[in-house]
Amino acid sequence: MRIHTLLFVVCLLASVFQVQAANPQSAPPPPPNSLFTSNPGAELWREVRQREGDIRGTTQMKSTDAGVLINTSGQKWREYRMQNLIPKAAVAILVILGIIALFRVIRGKIPMSGGRSGIKILRFTTNQRVAHWTTAILFVILGLTGLTLLLGRNFLIPVFGAEGFSYLATGAKFLHDYLGPLFALSLTWLFVLFVHGNMPKPSIDLKWLMSGGGMFGKHAHAQCYNAGEKFWFWLATLGGLVVVISGLVLDFPIFGQTRATMEFYHLVHSIAAVVLILVSFGHIYMGTAALEGTFEVMQTGYCDANWARDHHDLWYEKVKDSAGAEPRQAGIQPGMAQRESTDST
Repeated sequence: MRIHTLLFVVCLLASVFQVQAANPQSAPPPPPNSLFTSNPGAELWREVRQREGDIRGTTQMKSTDAGVLINTSGQKWREYRMQNLIPKAAVAILVILGIIALFRVIRGKIPMSGGRSGIKILRFTTNQRVAHWTTAILFVILGLTGLTLLLGRNFLIPVFGAEGFSYLATGAKFLHDYLGPLFALSLTWLFVLFVHGNMPKPSIDLKWLMSGGGMFGKHAHAQCYNAGEKFWFWLATLGGLVVVISGLVLDFPIFGQTRATMEFYHLVHSIAAVVLILVSFGHIYMGTAALEGTFEVMQTGYCDANWARDHHDLWYEKVKDSAGAEPRQAGIQPGMAQRESTDST
């Protein structure tokens, strides 16, 4: 009896093993072992992240970069922006402001030689002044909002807090995006009105540069626009063109731009804008606080005869007759007459 029972048990076990061999899927999984068991999903993404370029997959989406699993260049751009672009831009701004402050201490405000004559000469027409102020106001707004977006996390969050800065950054981005195209139009308008008088004249402009623009004693001859003004005009025009084109690419990401394209134009836009802002500090200072009587020229359109003789003597010699004669030599008293001259050569 015991032999029959033993044989029955052996046959039962054999049948069980046969069933498991015929159905391997039903076999229970091996016990997990953290040392030897791999995670295929983790290995896949680890492999993707270790690649140098973007890994493209297959997708039914037709949008640009839809097949990119992970945009590895985005992290590199972020690191460059945070570790190089922002710190260098901040240092450059502080250095330029320091140079301007030092120049102010050394040179002070530069008065008109001989004081005010009382004779006014038309230097800028109404059309020119409107174009200048429109472009200048847009430039200042775009510059401030751009610097807010570029440097705000480091310099404004400690002041306004994270939530306050989020509102400020949102408003800055809105103004920056929508005023950019208007700046393109005003810059074109400004170029058309002022390009004739800002054409380079090497024989005169180089001498002006060699004499330091007359800022340190020696008089510098100049036409309607001196070499410094011409330099700013062409820098603002060409640099502004770079800023406008790159800004439009960033403003309207609907023309098939890849992320790599956007990153490139973001870099170009930032560097060109910072350079324009840095040089504009000098232009703004010279046009407002450095030289007596300069700000009122663009404010009213008229310049004093002595101011014209000090800073644009070659132009003054051409237009002085339209403003009467030189003060005192012809007996003209200050404030008697105000003639117009539209000569801008």
